[in-house]
Amino acid sequence: MFRANEEKSRKTRARIRAVFAKRVKEPKLYTVTYAYFMKSGIFGQKSSSFVVGFSDERKELVAIPANFDMDEAGDAIRLNRDNILSAKFGLQGEVRIKSGILDKELRLVVPAYTPAALESASILPINQEAEAEAFRRFIEENF
Repeated sequence: MFRANEEKSRKTRARIRAVFAKRVKEPKLYTVTYAYFMKSGIFGQKSSSFVVGFSDERKELVAIPANFDMDEAGDAIRLNRDNILSAKFGLQGEVRIKSGILDKELRLVVPAYTPAALESASILPINQEAEAEAFRRFIEENF
């Protein structure tokens, strides 16, 4: 599969950082990544986009639901050791987070890169290998 175009990846990075900075005090303390989750249903697939920040220093994960264009975002969901019951990686590479403060399980895929072909599936183009690996380590070491 072909990786995301570098120019498009830079634009996606700028948009996710802007969303994160609007919702979180001291955004520089976090590694910021793009995440998504695709759910299959009777009428096709539905994708959800998230801006995810995580801090080794604070042992905290912040997930912000956002629309595909990143011009509308929901409230920041702050998760840490005190309120995460479990966080495990599934077979498809998604992390499944159960928390006492969430109504349902939060599922996220933090891709190393998104293939250009997935843009039509409402997945933003991004290349973030280092961030994806740091996210995996963060989850494994802290939860």
